[in-house]
Order: sequence, then structure tokens, then C-alpha cells
Amino acid sequence: MEEDDDDLDNQDELNEKIELSVSRFEEMIRKQDRYFFDVDALIRIIDFYIDKGEYQKALEVAKYAFSLHPNSVNFLMKQAHLFAITGQDQRALETLDRVERISPYDLDLHLIRGNIYNTIGQYSSALECFKKALPLVDMKDEIYFSMAITYQNMLNYPKAIEYFKMAVQQNPTYELAMEELAACLGITGKLQEGIAYFKQLIDKDPYSYAAWYNLGDINCRLGNYEEALHAFDYCILIKEDYAPAYLDQAQVLAMLGHYEDAIQKYKQTFEYYKPDAITYFNIAECYEKLGQMDEARTYYKKAVKILPDMAQAWFGIAITLESEERWYEAIHYVRKAIEKDEHNGEYWLLLGDCEFNLNNITEAGECYIKVVEDDPGLIDGWLSFAHFLTETGKQDEAVEITEKGLTYHPECAELYYRQTANLYSAGALQEAYEMLEVALLKDIDSSQVLFEMLPALQNDQVLLKIIANKRKNL
Repeated sequence: MEEDDDDLDNQDELNEKIELSVSRFEEMIRKQDRYFFDVDALIRIIDFYIDKGEYQKALEVAKYAFSLHPNSVNFLMKQAHLFAITGQDQRALETLDRVERISPYDLDLHLIRGNIYNTIGQYSSALECFKKALPLVDMKDEIYFSMAITYQNMLNYPKAIEYFKMAVQQNPTYELAMEELAACLGITGKLQEGIAYFKQLIDKDPYSYAAWYNLGDINCRLGNYEEALHAFDYCILIKEDYAPAYLDQAQVLAMLGHYEDAIQKYKQTFEYYKPDAITYFNIAECYEKLGQMDEARTYYKKAVKILPDMAQAWFGIAITLESEERWYEAIHYVRKAIEKDEHNGEYWLLLGDCEFNLNNITEAGECYIKVVEDDPGLIDGWLSFAHFLTETGKQDEAVEITEKGLTYHPECAELYYRQTANLYSAGALQEAYEMLEVALLKDIDSSQVLFEMLPALQNDQVLLKIIANKRKNL
């Protein structure tokens, strides 16, 4: 306990020193004077401004520091680092050239220069810099990682995999290197190799939560969901505050239809991390799948409170209201979604359905037109538009719009059944029977949908016989 108190006292002392140094430097600027600061004080002032994101002020301090201590390479390095952070790559490289003339074996010189070359796409030069840095340090994991990222940028994934593995070999706890390695293995289709690799890591260190997590991630990508859940369980057992494992486990559970378990996992992350909009959204979706619309709506609203531009969450609120036939309220929220994403066909489709249920025929028709024009790939748009036209007595137009929909979706059996109902309603019985033949060839098991579209067809003996004969011939 005494050691902890000492650490706190030391930190308080350091913070007080930093505040005094910063205050004195700012006083100097106000008075347009020149004060002396030692090297350590100036480094602390620069780092203070960097931590606050005030890079221009940090650059001013670095420039002043170098004028006081022209033999100190530290301030040139700080300048180069700040130029790189602020996107002034050429000035950063020029400053590093000055550093190299003074201290050619400075590790940070090669690392910063390599990172700049990486940023501007000069990958071969970046690799040369990292190679120069390798002999200058015993623990090479960070350099191997930087080289792997460079190869990744070059789309040379085999080399990236090689260097990510080297980084992990040097540092078996290197979480980010493992995650990037797993991503590369996925891109190159070597997921089975990834399973073997992470199992080897676990054999060497059964308490490596990062290895267990990535084993779960790769199993998930392979569709081995039970194995993935098992691996995530071990990850959480080792490091119970590791939120990514809870989140991925929740996503797998939701994918398997275990929505209540998924919700529990999502909520467990709240014990360790402040919830974000995506987590709230995912919880809402699970409640929606369970038919618990009040709870779903609560969590969709939590999502938009954090992220007001999240169109999907506004749409989710509208869906919950539409399911309760609260059309006016649903319209309000789906319009919010459209404000954020005006070209999403699903949003316009829901708006059209709500307007139609309120008997706002003109407004509904405009929405359905918007759906099929902006998002012709949305099959439900064509089906709903055709249904709307049939219900409003425009059978011929329903036939036309479904025919157009079939040009986009020639293999969609439901559109053929829709067209059968359209033609029948329009009085073109022979054409309806012929269309039914095509629909049955596409998918006879979906024929029941025809009677949902037009219940009167259950009394048509000719139509029933066509379906029965087709079943016999299967």
C-alpha cells in the first residue's frame, strides 16, 4: 500500500512540475520574452501539448527548444514526429535528414522515416528504413510489425503473414499482431492454417487470452460456431474484462438465434466499457427478433442518442412502431432515417407501407416508385408496389410493374406467383395459368404464397389441378 501511495505522490509531483513548466512557457509567449528551460522541462511541455492534440503549439515549443539546445537531437526528432502527425511529410523527412547528420544510428530516426514512407506509399523505402532499425534494438517485435504492415500495404500477404508471426514469436502477448495475422490469413484463404497456428500458441501458453480470442475469430469465419463460442469462453475466463470476446460471442449467439443469450453477453460488456451505439443497436435487433418491441425501441433510441446520424437505428424505431400499427409515429421515425440515407430502398418501402395503411394513396404510390427506381435490386419493393397497384384497382399497371421487376430478378419465384395473381385479377386467366406453370418450375414449394396474395384462387379448380399435376410429376 505504501508503494502505491509513493507512486501517487510521485505522479502528483510530476504533474505539478509539468503544469509549472507549461504555465511558465505560456507566460513567456505572452510577454514575448525568452526564458531558459532545461531539456527535460521542454520535452514535458511538448508531450503535454501532444497529449492535448495541440500539435501546432507543440511544434512551436520544439522549435524554441532547439534554439536553446542546438546540440540536442531530441527536439529535432520531436519536430519530425510532429510534422509527420500533421501531414507535413516532406518537412518531416527534411528534418530527419538533419537528425541523420548528427545521429545516424538513432532508432527513432529510422522508425519515423519508415512510417512516413509507408504513409506516402513508398513501401520499398519504408522497408529499407525498418531493416536499418533492426540491429539497433534487442526487442524487434514492433519493427517486425511495421514491416508486416508495409507488406500488407503492398498486398504481399505471404510476407505480411511471415513478419506478423515473427512479431508474435518475439512477443507472444502481441495482441494487435495476432489480430492482423488472423485478418491476413482470412484474406489469403488460409484459415485452417490459422487454426493450427493459434492452437500451437495456446499449447505453448494456455493462458494467452489473445490466442484464444483469435482462434474463436477464425472458427467463426469458418462457420465453426460452437468451437468459436468455446474459444471465446476460454478468452473471457482468462481475461474477464476483454470486451471484444463478449461482443463476438454475442454476435455468434444472435446468428444462431439465441437472442436472449446474445443480449446477456452484450450487456456484460457494460461492466467493463462504456456502451457504444453499435452495441445498443445490436441489443435492439435481438429484442426485435424476440418480438419485444418496447425493449427494442428503448435500445434503438439509446443508439441514436449516442449517434444521431445512425439511419439504421431510426429505421429500427420505425419498424417497432409499424409492427404495432402505429403508422403516424412510424412515419415520423422512418423519415428521420431517410434524412440520413435518402437512397435506401427499405426506408422508402416502409414509408410507402405506412402511408398506404393510412389510405394516403398518392403519397404511398410516390414512395413505391422511389423504391423501384432507386433500388431495383430490392425484390420486396417490386412485390409491394404490385400489391399496392392491385389493391387500388390498377391491375394492368401491376402486371407491367411486375414484368419490369422480372427483368431484374428473372429467377425470383415469388415475382412469378405475384404475376400470376396480377394476371388473374386482370381477367387474363389463360396467361395467369401459363405464368403459374413457370412459377411452379422455379419453386413449387412456395406455391402457398399465391393464395396469400389472392385468397380467391383457392376456389379455382383449374389452377388447383395445375398445381396438383405438377406435384405428381416431380
